[in-house]
Amino acid sequence: MTGPRPAPEALRGLAAPVLLLVAANSRTHDPGEVLAAAGRVLPRGESEVLPDVSHHALPHAAPAGLGRRLTGFLTG
Repeated sequence: MTGPRPAPEALRGLAAPVLLLVAANSRTHDPGEVLAAAGRVLPRGESEVLPDVSHHALPHAAPAGLGRRLTGFLTG
């Protein structure tokens, strides 16, 4: 995420479902801490750690099963 982070109160008020995908090999964030924080503020959030991918490589090196995960979430 770049720019100002949304306030926790704003995230708690989201009515839309949210899918949070976190890179396991991120040097920027601790995946466990990110998932814990998301669990506290996203009432309709689903989250998952993606193995064997880094924060910056995620858009280019999609791990196995990522397409199925996104399709499943988007089609509900």
